[in-house]
Parts: sequence; structure tokens; C-alpha cells
Amino acid sequence: MKAVLEYWPSLVQGLWVTVWVSVCTILFAALGAIVLGALRLSSGARAIRAASVVFIEFIRGPSGLVLLFWVFYVLPLLPGMPQLSPLAAAILVLSLDGAVYGAEIVRAGIEAVHRGQRDACHALGLNKIQSLRKVILPQALSQVVPAFGSLARDMVKWTSIVSFVGVQDVLYVANNIRSQTFDTVTVFCMLGAIYWILCLLCAAAFRALEHFLPLNRALRAARVAAQVAPNARALAGAAQ
Repeated sequence: MKAVLEYWPSLVQGLWVTVWVSVCTILFAALGAIVLGALRLSSGARAIRAASVVFIEFIRGPSGLVLLFWVFYVLPLLPGMPQLSPLAAAILVLSLDGAVYGAEIVRAGIEAVHRGQRDACHALGLNKIQSLRKVILPQALSQVVPAFGSLARDMVKWTSIVSFVGVQDVLYVANNIRSQTFDTVTVFCMLGAIYWILCLLCAAAFRALEHFLPLNRALRAARVAAQVAPNARALAGAAQ
């Protein structure tokens, strides 16, 4: 254990890389999921809807590790394709993976909003983008965010594959420590605890985000008003 603790600065640096990759991946995946989920429900053009379905299934098909190897090792061999850095390739692949899985969550959340809301938007003269941004999506977020929070915790664990292309994340550093100290049990118990704490922090962040969603705030205000109203009527009756 003492030998492992001597490498603590390197482990902290690897942990920072893991946190950075996780945050970037979750943010980009959330944006991609909203776009793909909206395209998945596009009612204007069948070609757009079909293209989004094909793209989603194409990315979901191979494992994340195979896709990472393809982007990092195979893509540069194709004419005109760039050579991405290990970190850029890792963030790109994990963001795409998260976006295609999150797209189905967004699609389900949008479909859960009552159709009357869309009809009301149409009656008010809002176009599809305005309706989605101002009315539909804020209501759908109460369904989307909890499910996406569960996906985000998985995405934190997905970051462990980035070490296979040379990104010096916490797994990469832990493997180096294990090879130098031969203390396999301590190193991997510590590694498991680190991922567990990261997942707990991710879950706490999404629970806090749920608290500030517009629909959830409106529901809390309605509950408070429902509790206050009987007391107000009772006080008014007593005053009379």
C-alpha cells in the first residue's frame, strides 16, 4: 500500500484526464442526442428521418472499443482523412456512442409530451424549431434528464477504453503503477473505488439538475399552492 501511495500524484493526474474526458463526452453526447432525437421524429422529410435512423444504428452496431480503434488507426489511412490525437479520437467516439443511445431517450421524452401542446404551438403560429425549443423540449426534459443521468454514469465507465489508444487516464496510470509495484489487489481496489465515487458524483449532479428543470419547479410550486390553499381558507373562515 505504501508503495502505491508514492505514485499518488500520477494517479491524480490520470484522474483529472478521466474527469475531463467524462465531462466533455457527456456534454457533447447531450447536444448530439437532442439533435438526433429531434431528427428521429422529423415529420417533414422521410429522408431525414431515415438517415438519422441509419446513422444511429451504424454507430450503435460495433462496440465502442472497435469504433475507437477504427477512428484512431483506420481513419487516417483513408485519403483526405485527418490523424486525430488520442484524446480527440476518444472524446469523438464516446460522444457519438452517448449521442446515439441518448437520441432514443430524447425521442421517448418528446413523444411523452401531450400532442395538445404541439397543436397549441401550431395555433400560436410557432414554427417547428420554436415549438421544440420553447415548449416541447422544456417539458420533455423532466423525462429525459433522469434517463440520461443513468446513461451518463455508464459513459463515465466507458472512459476506461481510452487507455487502449494511449490516453493517460486513471486506468492507464493504474496499470503502470501495478506493473511497477506488483500490488495488483490494492491498485485495482483503489481504481474501483475511484470509478464508484465518480459515478456517485455524476448521479448527484444530475439529481441537482432535475431539481431546477422548469416542469419540476412548476410541479413543486403547484404542490405548495395546494397545501397553502386549505390553510388560507381555514384562516379566512376563522376570521369571519
